[in-house]
Amino acid sequence: MKTMTDFETALKQSCDRVEANLQKIIKALPCNKVNQAIEYSLTVGGKRLRPALVYQTSKLFDKDDENIDRIAVAIEMIHTYSLIHDDLPCMDDDDFRRGQPSCHKKFNEAVAVLAGDGLLNLAAEILLDGKYSQEYFNAIKFIFNCSGIGGMIGGQAVDIDENKVNDFETLDFLTENKTSKLISACVGAVCIYCNGSINQFEALQTFAENFGKAFQAADDLIDSDSDKNLSYTNLLGKEETKVKIEEYNFIATESVKIFEHCEFFTELCKYNISRKI
Repeated sequence: MKTMTDFETALKQSCDRVEANLQKIIKALPCNKVNQAIEYSLTVGGKRLRPALVYQTSKLFDKDDENIDRIAVAIEMIHTYSLIHDDLPCMDDDDFRRGQPSCHKKFNEAVAVLAGDGLLNLAAEILLDGKYSQEYFNAIKFIFNCSGIGGMIGGQAVDIDENKVNDFETLDFLTENKTSKLISACVGAVCIYCNGSINQFEALQTFAENFGKAFQAADDLIDSDSDKNLSYTNLLGKEETKVKIEEYNFIATESVKIFEHCEFFTELCKYNISRKI
């Protein structure tokens, strides 16, 4: 029997923790079609990398409490709502998510829209039920800044623009906003809540930006046979995409070396490379 590495153990522990918290919330929801769609979308699968980054960032600051759980759960809900809406026919029009029917195919478009809305609202409710401090309030604000018009939603707005230019500058903007910003929320919100220094915050933001780009590029490499026009592989080709992943991962890895115990983050970058390269 293969023994798990420290990285695999830490990832599993983080996943198990967020799963347990999500299950508590799901079980407390009233039984109706929208909440069934919420449960389906939250439990259909996924790597849970964002909650793992929340928990592992909290370890950098040696702080772990109920508010950390709230941040992890809320960001996973925000991520899931964004996937539900991205899959809609008016957005990316995808019939499958993680090998299963997307939410609007499993239920219908109206239920999928409401499920996404419900998850975003539920994320806010969960965060606002936390133990208040000025640092926690600032962390919540940062999460919604990253996921809002100036971040994830802003990126999606450009992505659906029929007049967007299919060049690397546009791809870089989309990746930074649609992918990296929510990763920035994971590490940045925890740093803010834990009263980290400016240098620590900037290091984590550099990690998030570059790891997010590397992760998206690796996804594009895995899906290189898709008909998606604006992707790393379609713009750069497979070999140059691999070079870009290495570049982004190097910057991400170097950025977190200001922390004494950054092993999870460096191993995460190695894991990303090993997914397909």
